[in-house]
This record gives sequence, C-alpha cells and structure tokens, in this order.
Amino acid sequence: MNIRIISLTEDKLTFLLEGVDTAFANALRRTMMSEVPIMAIEDIFYFDNTSLIPDEVLAHRIGLVPLTTDLEDYLLPEDCDCESELGCPKCRVILTLDVEAEDDTITVYSGEMESEDPNIVPASKNIPLAKLAPNQAIRFEAYAQLGKRKEHAKWSPVSMCVYQNVSMVPVTDNVSAEECVKQCGEQVAEIEEDYLKIINILKFESCKLCRDLISHEEIMGNLKEDEFFFTVESNGALPPEKIIRHAVKILKDKLATLSGKIDRNELSDEITDFGIPEFEEGTLYTVGSGEYDDEEEDREDFTGGDIEE
Repeated sequence: MNIRIISLTEDKLTFLLEGVDTAFANALRRTMMSEVPIMAIEDIFYFDNTSLIPDEVLAHRIGLVPLTTDLEDYLLPEDCDCESELGCPKCRVILTLDVEAEDDTITVYSGEMESEDPNIVPASKNIPLAKLAPNQAIRFEAYAQLGKRKEHAKWSPVSMCVYQNVSMVPVTDNVSAEECVKQCGEQVAEIEEDYLKIINILKFESCKLCRDLISHEEIMGNLKEDEFFFTVESNGALPPEKIIRHAVKILKDKLATLSGKIDRNELSDEITDFGIPEFEEGTLYTVGSGEYDDEEEDREDFTGGDIEE
C-alpha cells in the first residue's frame, strides 16, 4: 500500500492511495466520517433567552457549531470513570454565553461563547446564532463532550470525504498530452511512460483542452481498480491529516480485534432462545375517556383475551 500527498492546506487534504481494493478504500472513508470523535455541545442550561428564537431551535444551532478538539486530553463519556450525566473535567468542557442588546439590534456570533479550555473553542467565530432586539438577552451554560457521527451528525469531523478511482489512459499524441498536463498541473494529471495518469477526473474534464484530447468514455473505461484519489475536508474541529491518522488507528484496532476472533475461532455469536417478556395485567386506557368501571363489565387486555376480576 502506497500513499502520496497531492495537496495539503489548513482544512483540506488530497492524497493518492494505491495497492488496496474498493472495500478497504470505502472502509477508510466510512471510518473518517463516522468513527473519529470530535467535541460538540450536548447539554445547555438557559438562564435567560428573551430572543425570538425558541430554546430548542437555538440549542440545535449551538449544537451544530464545530468546536476545535483535543483528543489527547479528553475521554469519550463511555470511557470515563466519573459516571456523571454531565461529565467531569476529564470528559467535558463548559462554554458560556452572556449577551444582551441595549439600544440597537445586534447579531450574536459563535465566537462570543467563552470556553473554560482555550483549546476547545468554536472553529469559526463568525457563525450567527441569533439576532437580539433592544433589551433582549441570551445567557446559558453549555457542556461539550466527545462523540461520534454514528450517534449524531453534529459529531462529524469532516464536511466532505470522498474518493474516486484514478484513470490510466494510453495516449499516442505525447505532445498534446504534455500540453494538457502543463495546462492543468501535476495535481490533476501526469504522464507515466505511454499513459496519461488522470488523478482528478473532475478537474481534468473541466479543462476544454484535456476534454478534447480524451473523451469521458475513455477515462471511465481505463479506471485503475487499486488506486484512489481521496479528498478530505475538515469542518475545523481537527486538522485533516489528524483525522486520517486517527481513522487509520481505529481501523487497525478493529482489524486486530477481528484477527484475534478468527485465531480463537470465534466466528459467530451463540444464538440463545428468545425469552418471552412478562407483563403485568392491566388495562389500556384512552386519554380523555374518563373513569372506567371495571365492576360492571369485563375488559380486554392487549392480547385480545378477557380479564376477569
């Protein structure tokens, strides 16, 4: 398996992954999307909210604000021994907001939330949360904790995580191929012997010169089955390279667990008989139906049988 970085910025990483099949590439993508934990606000206690936005709508907005994350100093709630509903300093961070409009209408932004940990703050300070008219205020205390996207979308570390196959198209006109590479750049295509290696198909086809040289049918008919072009874009909670490293670690741990089960011949879980739950005898009531005189007539339980008292 070979990895080559194509480009890296503060919030976006593109790379080539070679020597694996589609199943592995997709497992890596899904791990980055759903298994890498980040910080997000889970609980909010309002002290004052006289804005026009209801508490639950405002809470939803605040919960979706990406927070910068420190995976070394904090634990997932299920891994912490505090067993507290609101967590402890090892598994949660407190953020507060205290804003009031005086004479003019103001906009409240995510950057106005104050955190007890300078490493856990809104990834963007310019996310609007609400507008306050004069004499309106918002005051709350919020508790952020680590979580995974498979539990809720607010814990998604990426705004985009996609891959596509690389295409190796044989060319006969090397001069035109070299001109194409010069026009688009080596991050989009490159020449390997008698082949034009198209790394980023989308950008390649957006160039008229390249589009006239090689048709879409030729590109799709020469896809490499073991090489993929990945694009990972962070939402600001973690740097993109850290998302990939952590995803690889999680994937390796899962594969090690699977390998251990195979070695121990634990290929299936034991199937036990299903138990029939026991219910206390009672009556199903309809809300608003009034009192029911159980002495005058028999009643039917939820199984359809009669209950005699």
